[in-house]
Amino acid sequence: MIIFGWGRQTIKQIGVAFKNLCNHCHNEDYWILTRIMTWFTLFFIPVITYSIKYFLSCPICKYGLVLDQKQIDQIKPLAEINQLLTDGKITNEEHQMRLNQLSTGNKPDIEDNQKLEPAREVIIEEKVEQTEISYCGKCGTKLDKDSKFCSKCGVKI
Repeated sequence: MIIFGWGRQTIKQIGVAFKNLCNHCHNEDYWILTRIMTWFTLFFIPVITYSIKYFLSCPICKYGLVLDQKQIDQIKPLAEINQLLTDGKITNEEHQMRLNQLSTGNKPDIEDNQKLEPAREVIIEEKVEQTEISYCGKCGTKLDKDSKFCSKCGVKI
């Protein structure tokens, strides 16, 4: 007898991306980049990933934005660098150096980094164009606009 299944999800918070004003709860806080992978399982062991979603969410109300591949490519390195700083794995100086490298397209040779626009501000402008959709911060399920609770995991929205 072979036991298989699908729909098992693993959720990983990549890190804090940038500070943003939430259109849903009207609070300004640092939004979190989250990855949700959905797996096919064999004997309760995740074997094959068949869905990967990235979204930014407000840490207060869990309101989120789905990201396209271009936005993921820009935001993910920023969130990873910020998470390293939060975890204490890099110093503030190294964090600033990596942000400068990121904003210059990984070209540390440029001497005058202050004249260049930081990557964080470019990302915010592109994110605003994205359609706003609400997702559960715990399981990643798409929520209706007037939902009070997640229909899959039951967490209060």
